[in-house]
Formats: sequence, structure tokens, C-alpha cells
Amino acid sequence: MKLEGDYLFDAPMEEVWKALLDPVVLAATMPGCEKLDLVDGQYQGDLHIKVGPIQGKFSGKVDLKDISPPSSYTMLVDGRGAPGFVKASALVKLDREGEQTRLRYDADAQVGGKIASVGQRLLEASARAITKQSLEGLHENIKIRVAAAKAASPPAAAEPVAAKVPADGPSANEPSAPSAEAPEPKPPTIATLRKVDQAALAASIAKEVTKRLLPMPVVAGVAIGVLLLLGWLLVRR
Repeated sequence: MKLEGDYLFDAPMEEVWKALLDPVVLAATMPGCEKLDLVDGQYQGDLHIKVGPIQGKFSGKVDLKDISPPSSYTMLVDGRGAPGFVKASALVKLDREGEQTRLRYDADAQVGGKIASVGQRLLEASARAITKQSLEGLHENIKIRVAAAKAASPPAAAEPVAAKVPADGPSANEPSAPSAEAPEPKPPTIATLRKVDQAALAASIAKEVTKRLLPMPVVAGVAIGVLLLLGWLLVRR
């Protein structure tokens, strides 16, 4: 299965890059994520997905290779569970567009087990809907992350007036004033981030599946047929 596309983030490139590597942000973005930890450079997590044909619990790991901060990396995914398995590789690239950032992805995935039996087109439609919702959730969480960092940053203080120092230096009985250091901004926690809603995700998948499996001419043809049938029944009465 081949997936490729792009998404425009209304955020600086460096902020998008940080969010893509933050397990807390990713856990909130991934649908059904119950746990996501960064262990020895490898992301390990558990997901419970209940959307479309992809339902059940999965355990997986993600390795990042060929990392080139803050512009690109290759992601290797290996997920397994009762519904089947997913193995994928994806190239993720970031491009600066003024104050915004364009993310481009190009992925190849292999799917096996029960979930593979639903059909290629249905799987592709579901995967595209999941990707779309996840990127929208990531966008919202990047905004939350940036806002939290700004709120935690102290306002710029006026420059202190230089104290008069005697020519022979400060007295031993007069301790020097401690230098004020800005507190380190606290990153947002999972409770403050926006979780991807699986009900909304299921609705998005249903819409995408309908669009993919029933193209607009078919939908229009069915609608016209129903209207004609209703008209004929009314005339008969």
C-alpha cells in the first residue's frame, strides 16, 4: 500500500520538528494510543484502534533513521496485534514556507492478517482518513505547545540600573546581588493536549470510504434514480 501527501502547519519549522520527536505530543495525536515511550532512541507503544475495518489492539515500535534536523528523517514502523500486522517505511520531509512549514510524506506499507482481508481500496481509504485526522490533531497540539512555551516565558525585564561600586571594589561585607535566571519552560502534559477523537475519526473514515468506493458520478446517479422512483410512485398515486 502506497501513501503520499503533504500538510501545511501554521508554525515555524523548528516547532514542528520538536513536536514530531516529542512522545507526549505523538501519544495525543495517534488515535487510540494508550502508551508511547522513548526507549534507547526507539519509540514503543500500545494502541487500541476502533475505526473502520482497523479494530483491535496493536503493540509496535518505531525507529527513526537518516535523521537530518530539522528537515527530514526515515521512519520504520513495525506493529502487530490480533487483527494482523503492519510494517511500513516512510520518508518525512519538512520545508520552510515563510512562517509556516510544509510536511511531505511518502510511505510504503505492508498489511497482513485479518485487516488485509477487507480489501485494498478500503484499507487505503481508511489509512488516508487516519493520516488526515492525525495531522490535524498534530497541528492543534503544536499550537498548544507553542502557546504553553510563550506563557511560561517570563516578560522581558527592564535593564537594572548599575550600582555604584567603590574604586577599590565591593566591600567584603556587601554580597553581590544574585543573577536572575529565567525558569525553564515546562512542556505541555498529555492532559493539556488535544486527543484525536475516535468517533470523529470513524466518521472521517466513513466519508473517505464513500468517496473512494462510490465516486461522485455514482452517488449522483443513485440520487437521481431515487428521485425518479419517488416521482413515479407519486404519479401512480
